[in-house]
Amino acid sequence: MRLILPLVIVGVAIAVLMLTPSDARIAGLDHGTVAAGAGAVAFLCYLLAGARPSDIARMVSSIAVWALLLAFLVGVYAYRYDASDFIDRMTAELLPSEPMVGQGGEAIIRSRLGGEFSVTAHVNGSSATLLFDTGASMVVLTASDARRAGINAAGLVYDVPVTTANGAAMAAEVRLDEISVGPIVMRKVPALVAKPGALQESLLGMSFLERLKSYSVERGKLVLTAK
Repeated sequence: MRLILPLVIVGVAIAVLMLTPSDARIAGLDHGTVAAGAGAVAFLCYLLAGARPSDIARMVSSIAVWALLLAFLVGVYAYRYDASDFIDRMTAELLPSEPMVGQGGEAIIRSRLGGEFSVTAHVNGSSATLLFDTGASMVVLTASDARRAGINAAGLVYDVPVTTANGAAMAAEVRLDEISVGPIVMRKVPALVAKPGALQESLLGMSFLERLKSYSVERGKLVLTAK
C-alpha cells in the first residue's frame, strides 16, 4: 500500500514524458526538471505514507529549518561583498585603525557607516583623526589636535575666517612639519588651527590632498596614492 501512490506518480510522469516531444516543455518546464520533480514528490509521498501525525510534524519542522538554513547560506553567498563592506564600515566606525597599505603603497581607508572617511594620521609625530574633506582648502586642526602636535595655541593669531559644521569661526595659519597617512608622508604642509570649541574634528583638506598623485573612492574605500 505504501508504494502505490509513489508508483502512480512515477508512472504518470513517465507516460507524460514519453508522449511529449523531447524539445517541448511541460507546464513551462523542461523534461529533466519534470523528471526530477516527479521523483522528489514520489519519494516524499513514500516517506509520509507510513508516518504518524507526530512524525509528519517533526519532519515538516526539520525540512523548514533546513530550508531556512539553505536560504540563509545562499543569501550570504549572494550578498557576500555587501556584507563585507558593511562589516568594514562597522569596524571603521567602532574601531578606528591605521590605514591599510595597498600593493602599490597606497593608503586605504574604510568608510564609516555614514559614508564619510575618518583618516587616522600622524601630525608632527602625534596621532590624530582627520575627516577627509575635499571642500576644505587646507588641513584644519582642532585646538586639541594642534596642542598634541606641539603647536602653542597661545602664540597663534586667529585672523582667517573659516566655515565649519558649527558655523563661521576664526582660525590661525600654521605650517606643519609633517603629516603621515599610512606610508604617505608630506612635509611642510600649510594648515589652519581652529579656535578652541570651533571645530569638533580635524579636517584633511586640499593642502594635503593636492600634493598626492591621486585620491579616489572605490567600493566604500578611500584610496590615497602618493606621487
